[in-house]
Amino acid sequence: MRSAKIELHLHLDGSLNIRWAYEEALKKGVIEKGTTFEEFYEVLYGRNNIAHSAESIKKFELVCDVLQEYEELEYATYDLAKRLYDLGLIYAEIRFASQQHCKKGLSQLDALKAVIDGTNRAMKECDIRIGIIDCLMHKGDSAAFNDKENRETIEVSKQMLGKGLVGIDLAGFENNCDFREYSYLFEIARKYGIPYTIHSGEMGIGEHILEALQMMPNRIGHGVNCIQDERYMDALRTSQIPLEVCVSSNIKRHGNYSLHPIRKMMEEGLNVTINTDNMIFAKSNLVNEHMQLKMIGVSDEDLMRSAYASLNAAFCDEDTKRYLKEKLDRS
Repeated sequence: MRSAKIELHLHLDGSLNIRWAYEEALKKGVIEKGTTFEEFYEVLYGRNNIAHSAESIKKFELVCDVLQEYEELEYATYDLAKRLYDLGLIYAEIRFASQQHCKKGLSQLDALKAVIDGTNRAMKECDIRIGIIDCLMHKGDSAAFNDKENRETIEVSKQMLGKGLVGIDLAGFENNCDFREYSYLFEIARKYGIPYTIHSGEMGIGEHILEALQMMPNRIGHGVNCIQDERYMDALRTSQIPLEVCVSSNIKRHGNYSLHPIRKMMEEGLNVTINTDNMIFAKSNLVNEHMQLKMIGVSDEDLMRSAYASLNAAFCDEDTKRYLKEKLDRS
């Protein structure tokens, strides 16, 4: 039996079937008529697009423009869940930002229901479990910039918690403003009992990790800049907060897996889970992540330890965790 895998950090818009996305982009006028598939591929897959910067964040706008109606959101999520099953995943948390899909009349609740419907359809056909994470967004130069949209994201997440949605996130361009400006949103989330993760320590200074920890998240997205200062390492080692590490996504232009700090993070006793982030932009999937990590000296035992760490950190209910543990134990 192939080794069972769990993914906790995977963006829907960054993991589309690229051929389908191209055809939809042409049909909807998202790209100019006459744009070739090769040109579209280069825009999304090009090596220079892997670097995480304010400019690279704009690449998400292109694929989000394909996903502005119920049918496309439902199908894209269904298709992604099916592809994950084919890769051997037994559980995945797919994240998206409902507020990014309201340009053509959908409400945030409509968008959230569409992706949940897509996961439900896939789960009826495949032996995989899926949870949805809805993202709050960093936009503008302060949390006030899209306060209304972020508050609405929390409200629709409260409504759908336990009905396909498992948690929320804070995503976007990390360097826009002080993370602590978003603290009030997570106070609301805690009051509602919504689990949450926060992107931090990926784009900017490692100090963002300490700021994120002050907001008491259940997990941290990425966190790789912890290696900049022993204080950040100590904080993560002491808290044992799960880190959603995405190697291919964070090796940037050089493409050298051995330069990623994941081995040091594991050796230092941090709570590491292995994820993909964006299958398009990172040009990867979880099978490839495991293969590349083994090539740089990460052992099968390390990979399995990470899989159990992912299980323990998952936002799904306890019945689902027991079911998944049985599958992991047999793999």
